[in-house]
Amino acid sequence: MSINVTMKLAPELDPGFLPAALWNREYRKLVAAAGDKAVRLAVCLERANGTVSRFDTAILPEEESNDALNLRYVERIVKFLLWARGGWKVTIGGSAKIAAGLARLYSADGERAFDHKVMGRTIYDRDFTVESCAYDAAPAGKEISVKLGGHFDGCRIGFDLGGSDRKCAAVKDGAHLSLMNRSRARKA
Repeated sequence: MSINVTMKLAPELDPGFLPAALWNREYRKLVAAAGDKAVRLAVCLERANGTVSRFDTAILPEEESNDALNLRYVERIVKFLLWARGGWKVTIGGSAKIAAGLARLYSADGERAFDHKVMGRTIYDRDFTVESCAYDAAPAGKEISVKLGGHFDGCRIGFDLGGSDRKCAAVKDGAHLSLMNRSRARKA
């Protein structure tokens, strides 16, 4: 099975380019058409302090003709989640086949060796691992929230070095002191 996407505007300089959003949309249509045969899947990333980020989705029935599409879909999700949320351990709930494929790709000598190293020892100081379990046994999401900002005591300075202008603001104990805004003159 393959996914065919016709774009309204194909990029001239990279005619083989296919945006992930369009590919994913077509893949999810195939999964929806599979109905009850679709496989529920949980992608769980364990991070520091025992926090877990969980993403639930579904894949095509686990048949040999769907294996490459399923792995591509889940691998791209895992790659995005690793760099958006972080994690040293990936648990795939619902498909041992997908977990095995990811473990191969995200191994020390696999295609995603860089991610294996960076998300393992470099950032989390642990070995990067990929595990499998039943969907119902997948870890629940366990996020923590940290309040950012809101510190108005003392002096603050902010800069915005934009492409066409520059801005600077100064605040003392929450009160606005000054603002500088300069446009950069374009020379012909």
